[in-house]
Amino acid sequence: MSATTPTHPTVHSSISINERYILTQAGSWVLVFSARWVSEIFRVPRSRILALPFYQSPLMGVTHHNSHIIPLASAHHLLQTEENTLRETVTILKLSSAAGTLAHMGIVVDKTLGSSSQDQLPPAILTTPSRHPQDTNSMVLFQTDWFPPDLWHPQR
Repeated sequence: MSATTPTHPTVHSSISINERYILTQAGSWVLVFSARWVSEIFRVPRSRILALPFYQSPLMGVTHHNSHIIPLASAHHLLQTEENTLRETVTILKLSSAAGTLAHMGIVVDKTLGSSSQDQLPPAILTTPSRHPQDTNSMVLFQTDWFPPDLWHPQR
């Protein structure tokens, strides 16, 4: 009987996670996230979102997911667009620790569209901090500075 070492295929990619982007939709806008900032994408029924009435408007509530309480922000509010339809189930992108002070927060979007490499995106979205940049085909890169510094302080 001969012992053989199992071999596992090696996957080589010329594009690192630092150069990948996740594309989501919020109304008519495509909201683009750096893949290193997203730790998980999941869906929850809207009925499982608990509202936070005494916090600033980017925070829409919290939900329980995998034994953690996840604070949620609406992509529609961040992009200053109107949410036309309230879906029964929402799509959430949970931010990773690479997102700094927004780590472990969830961003509620209409849907995920896929992923893209940096060279497939319009160059203007990578260089402008604007929420509604020109010449980007309605694409905008998610920015952590869209959130106020006192986001986590209750308002009365």
